[in-house]
Amino acid sequence: MTKIVAIGAGSLVFGVELLRDIYQTPELRGAEFWIVDRDPAAAQRMGGLAAKLNEASGWDVTLRTTTERIEALPDADYVITSIAVDRDSTWEIDHKLALKHGFPSVLSENGGPGGLSHTLRSIPPMLAIAKDVERMAPDALLLNYTNPENRVCLAIHRYTKVRSIGLCHGVAETIEMVGELLDVPRDDVDLRGAGTNHFVWTTSLTERSTGRDLLPLLRERLPHADQEKWGFCAWLFDRFGVFPTTGDNHVGEYISYAAEFIGTKGYNFGAYARNRGLGQANVDAWAAGTKPVASLLRQPSRESRLGHGVTQIIAALINGTTIRRPSFIIPNCGYVENLPEDAVVEVPGIIENGDYRGMQIGRLAAPVAAMVQREIAIEELAVEAAVTGSRDLALQALLIDPCVHSASAADAFLKDILTAHREHLPAFWI
Repeated sequence: MTKIVAIGAGSLVFGVELLRDIYQTPELRGAEFWIVDRDPAAAQRMGGLAAKLNEASGWDVTLRTTTERIEALPDADYVITSIAVDRDSTWEIDHKLALKHGFPSVLSENGGPGGLSHTLRSIPPMLAIAKDVERMAPDALLLNYTNPENRVCLAIHRYTKVRSIGLCHGVAETIEMVGELLDVPRDDVDLRGAGTNHFVWTTSLTERSTGRDLLPLLRERLPHADQEKWGFCAWLFDRFGVFPTTGDNHVGEYISYAAEFIGTKGYNFGAYARNRGLGQANVDAWAAGTKPVASLLRQPSRESRLGHGVTQIIAALINGTTIRRPSFIIPNCGYVENLPEDAVVEVPGIIENGDYRGMQIGRLAAPVAAMVQREIAIEELAVEAAVTGSRDLALQALLIDPCVHSASAADAFLKDILTAHREHLPAFWI
């Protein structure tokens, strides 16, 4: 019996999407599934929905719900993580502080000064989870969605022996955009790229059925794409000859002049709060039985429809089948020749013979490799700062960041985030 432990599964987006896939994956009939969330109400709510889906699907999954991961983890086969430390309010604070100190921050989530703050908060709880996995389920595969993905995966790789893959739908969504823009079926679009998470650059783009190079057609049609999402990426494509994936906001976090194109309005927290309220009402209704769950079983999650669902990966590992994935976030191991061997990178992935690996990419174009290597150097410092509580290393990470223009502003920003998030950053206040 396959045992899956989902930590952070009380999330209204992650939890619902994961559950609908659990109950549409035949390989998980009769599995043992644990819903883990620190919020008892969130765990109970998602457990109620899972029970309704279990009944409606006839999957006969053994369900468990807990707020304590150590109760769930022993002998797990797969551990799926998607956690956040007070996500909305801390992110909004980071963005406001970045702008207060004059940094041209377009999103403040995974890169730039805000990305450092997010790293300092996310690494300690994720490392604690990974170390519990190492101790209680040493043979488990950890499948991570927690941001900042690249930095979290680097910490797990450096400080534990846990097998892990970082998963992000960014490249898969770019493939969908390319298919629609070029009038090519999504499954016939073969996009290969490399970099760090949310800073992935296309190395080849072909039509699977014919081998046709699609990059010239993409260059021709990009002016017809949504310019609010892809305008800056198109500009970078023109200047560097390499197309960046995942859209302007994410790519722009790592480039100092991105704000000239994108602006600095950041994430729409108001819209997210409204959508969260609607999502909670839906989950409550499904769990109470006042709203049928049949709609959740008509099609898999968006991640699975994009060809990037976590249960698809688990099913392939169980069956020993071969499948390609748009991207894995894993140690480099030579997949990208001109990036450090021990860096964590995002590259196309493959499941084969019950195991996983990345795909060889070759070399990134020199100017692109230089930008990615700088981000890797920032990540090294940020992760070490998060683990050790070193203000000096955190400041160094800011001082080499292209979005930081002033030493005094970097110092002031660091002091502000450490004070604002003190309750989440005990290592810095010893």
